[in-house]
Amino acid sequence: MLFDLAPTSLWLQDLAALKACLDGWKADGMTDLRAWLSDPDHLLACQSRIRILRVNRRTLATYEARDEAELFAHIPAIFHDPHAAALVEVLCRLWDGETHVRLVTRNLTVTGRVIDVSYAGQMLPGHEADWGRYLISIEDITAREERRREEAASRRLAADLFAHSPVPTLVRDDAALAAMLASLRAGGVADLPGHLAAHPAWIAAARAARTIVAANGPALALFGVADRDALAAHLAADPGEGAREAFVEEILDLWAGHEHPSRDVTLRHRDGRDLHLKVQASRLPDPDGTRRLVQVALTDIGDNKREEVRLETLGFTDPLTGLLNRAGYEAALVRLEDDRAAPVSVILADLDGLKGVNDRWGHEAGDAQIRRFGDLLAGHAPAGAARIGGDEFVLLLPATGPEAAQDLMGRILAALDAAAAASPLAPSASLGFATWTGDGPLRAAVARADAQMYAAKRRRYAAAACPPEPPRPH
Repeated sequence: MLFDLAPTSLWLQDLAALKACLDGWKADGMTDLRAWLSDPDHLLACQSRIRILRVNRRTLATYEARDEAELFAHIPAIFHDPHAAALVEVLCRLWDGETHVRLVTRNLTVTGRVIDVSYAGQMLPGHEADWGRYLISIEDITAREERRREEAASRRLAADLFAHSPVPTLVRDDAALAAMLASLRAGGVADLPGHLAAHPAWIAAARAARTIVAANGPALALFGVADRDALAAHLAADPGEGAREAFVEEILDLWAGHEHPSRDVTLRHRDGRDLHLKVQASRLPDPDGTRRLVQVALTDIGDNKREEVRLETLGFTDPLTGLLNRAGYEAALVRLEDDRAAPVSVILADLDGLKGVNDRWGHEAGDAQIRRFGDLLAGHAPAGAARIGGDEFVLLLPATGPEAAQDLMGRILAALDAAAAASPLAPSASLGFATWTGDGPLRAAVARADAQMYAAKRRRYAAAACPPEPPRPH
């Protein structure tokens, strides 16, 4: 009664004839049963000696049979396997002396449906020698195995997408880094930026604690390294300020609870050149909770950065002279004032008589004078020369005091005098200078230099009995 009502499929078999057959083969010299059963005739001989004594009701339901007669009629199809791998495994383990065998295999139902089954066989006590009673329990695990196969397929797909993605991608484990931050918090550290500034060695240790779990081919190629370990070592050892700054920003975001925002960073290729990258990170699920996995996609934005620089250069460059234009000059003023880079000296210059040159010899001659004067200024201060008006120029000279500025202005005037002696079309200019020491706005020094320049222009025109050009606002 218990056998019939059991909730699991049960089979009671008599394997005594099978055991006798195996004993006979052994007596005839058979030593390797697994190799012996690779012969189909030997395998068929074993199968034909298995006697099914009973099956319960659950067995009929599991295999979709109406009764035992229908079930037994379909036995060859139910256990159809050209190599009978499951049967060979069971026989070899019983032959080796095991009395309990477990495995997972696949069967067919009477209707032809494939099912996954968990097989558990037990030689009943008292029959270990003759194999006369062997009880089999079968559990239909199709649903579980289908989920397992789906999960495995999803993992394979994810692995394939990762490996074959055209986007450089890596997966890192931030668990050790998170533990280090938690330790700081537990130790009473409240001002993380201050702690990082005071303990640069902690930053180096934190960078080394971050591990690279995986990296696809494009990520390796991006940095010019051979494998994941080489990439991890390269990123941990990158001496560039961009790498350090990016890492500190990430630490501060994690500390504040801001998970992995997108950011632009500058890292280094193995050959030392800069890589301008957009980093997009996302936290990956970790079922066992032992790791803190983060997937990082890297986009090379070097071309974009170079284009930005090119457009900025065009936007800040005077097309006639190649010097900074008005916009570039204004940006430089703001930068110098923000950096508090005192002392900063300013030399203002204005071409003399440019209108007369244009009227007498044409605008091409006037443009030539502008270019020649621009070249002269660039030769004396290549980074700080700007043309801010038609005939008006500025030299911005950081870390330059009044003595050095006055000396430079004298050299420029001497160069103009030498050029005028050589050619009547050489440019002539009036100059003035002032020095900003950090007190007040930098533009106040510009205004003082401008006033000095127009005073020099008035003296020049007075000496030549010509009216000076009116000053223009800055």
